[in-house]
Amino acid sequence: MIRMLLSGCALAAVLAMAAGAASAQDDFSAEVPAKFKDAGQLVVGTSPTYPPLEFKDPATLELKGLDIDLAEEIGRRLGLKVEWQEQSFDQLINSLDTSRIDMGASGMTDIPARREKTDFVDYFSTGTQLFTMPGVGDDLEKVEDVCGKPVAVNRNGIFYIRLQDFNEKVCKAKSLPDVQYVLVDKTADARLQLIQQRAVAAAQGVDAIRYLNEHEGSADKGKFKLIGEPVAIDYAGFGFAKANAELRDVVADVVDSMIADGTYTKIFAKWEMPYAEVKATKINGEPRAK
Repeated sequence: MIRMLLSGCALAAVLAMAAGAASAQDDFSAEVPAKFKDAGQLVVGTSPTYPPLEFKDPATLELKGLDIDLAEEIGRRLGLKVEWQEQSFDQLINSLDTSRIDMGASGMTDIPARREKTDFVDYFSTGTQLFTMPGVGDDLEKVEDVCGKPVAVNRNGIFYIRLQDFNEKVCKAKSLPDVQYVLVDKTADARLQLIQQRAVAAAQGVDAIRYLNEHEGSADKGKFKLIGEPVAIDYAGFGFAKANAELRDVVADVVDSMIADGTYTKIFAKWEMPYAEVKATKINGEPRAK
């Protein structure tokens, strides 16, 4: 009987140690810089107009999406409460620079121009996708078919930059007419221009347009037609002020831990984005020093 009791105690001790080890693997609170630990919160900025990355549930107005789930898990592993601040996408970098937010989580593409003020923890791959609608751009089969055509695109983000690159490298290189840019202030407005037939094609992230076009719960399911493959591939990152390199690095550690233990893959599967996963984070487009 005594032996059984001792064995039971030993087993309980082993299980307790295992549970402690498991929790320790995702506890990064000791690495959090003092000013954030003292505040007890991580202020995260987002522009919730871009499903499946960030959007508001139309019924509850609750924030949802891939970035929302990732940031909440990051906060949990840091031991910090996530405080969300909603703002327009073009305000995010300035808000980081002026310390109004601690981290940007809004599908921010990591490009050199943005690195002048902001550091990025790159956590998924994305691309600029051309698309049209049946009955509007039926003759658009290959990406070069949009040369000379009106294409709607958000003037404030990476998609306009990549569309201009495409125009130089494909349209002009093949002596085809220039793309006619139909510039708008939001990516959702680019789709609206296409729907209203003010453009015959539009450009946005492959992740978002695939989700809108393929997700069972999407009001836009089957509405669009993708044109070829993405015209450019980039990385998206969580944004940080240059002065917050310590926070940047611990968040990168946290995301790498999520990749290692499978949490990252589960979140990407939930939002139907397994094709966008990476094997490890990068900092400003570069592999991290081990």
